[in-house]
Amino acid sequence: MMFLSQAQNVGTGGILYPIVRVFGWVIEAIYHGLAAVGIHNVGLCIILFTLISKLILLPLTMKQQRSMKIMQAAQPELNKITKKYRNKKDQASMMRQQEEMQKVYDKYGTSPTGGCATTLIQFPIIMALYYVIRAVEVYIPQISNDVKTIGTSIYELIPGLNIQDTPGFKLSIMMIVPVLSFIFQLLSAKTSMASTQTDENTPGAGMTKSMMYTMPVMSFFMCITLPAALGIYWAASALFQYIQQVAFNYYYDHADMDKIIEKSREKAAKKKKKKGPSLYEKMLGAGAPSDQPQGNSIKKGANAKSTRNINYSGNSKGGIASKANVMNRKKGGK
Repeated sequence: MMFLSQAQNVGTGGILYPIVRVFGWVIEAIYHGLAAVGIHNVGLCIILFTLISKLILLPLTMKQQRSMKIMQAAQPELNKITKKYRNKKDQASMMRQQEEMQKVYDKYGTSPTGGCATTLIQFPIIMALYYVIRAVEVYIPQISNDVKTIGTSIYELIPGLNIQDTPGFKLSIMMIVPVLSFIFQLLSAKTSMASTQTDENTPGAGMTKSMMYTMPVMSFFMCITLPAALGIYWAASALFQYIQQVAFNYYYDHADMDKIIEKSREKAAKKKKKKGPSLYEKMLGAGAPSDQPQGNSIKKGANAKSTRNINYSGNSKGGIASKANVMNRKKGGK
């Protein structure tokens, strides 16, 4: 309760205040570390804080990237199934489609919500980082004393660029913040899209492409209308995200995806053995023994067709689709 009361008083996080407080200690330690070597600069402190926050989130980001890459490998097969049932809207067909898609997910050791959990975990952390930057003076009390002894120059990242000021719609050195934020956001979005989208028929591909330009534009206008401290945080975050994505793309371009998928499949099988089929799988009857051999390796190049063209019969034992099909045949008198 004390945490919540303090958060409401300073307006920095609400129920996220415990996480915000931890990051507050981190940014305070960075500031004191810089001060120990004679550097009193809040803007540089924010940049280093952003870098450290990216390193803290790196394990979650790596997990998310791996999930996205595996889903990308599975996407051509999922697209074929979607195309196969495109004009079939009856219940039996829709259930068969879901069963066939579940077999693909099992084959690759992934799920339609594979990266969602990681994203949901990251969201409160990212929000906590935002609250720390928004009230940086609250978490670094030393700033008030340094302003009295050193002056407001501690707020200048470079001469003329005071992080407390708002760039506004006027031509000045302050415009460098929204411009850099736009550039880095666009580079990050382009690199991320290049790593995950290869087929324009993939569901959501059009929206993803649209967002690639929408987010940088939104970032630009937000950086114009908000204090430069937040703009520096967003620009630095986008820059580090871009560097991370380049590194991930390079790694996965040279990685053996067969081994990555095999490990993912083994991990998913162990998890299912321990916890049993999910509610979604039980509804589809996917918990029943599958005809799909689990030992198949996902091959590249010319051998792709021999391993990826699996016979998706949709007749999983006990599945709702098979029962629905029988009922439809009875109703039709066949």
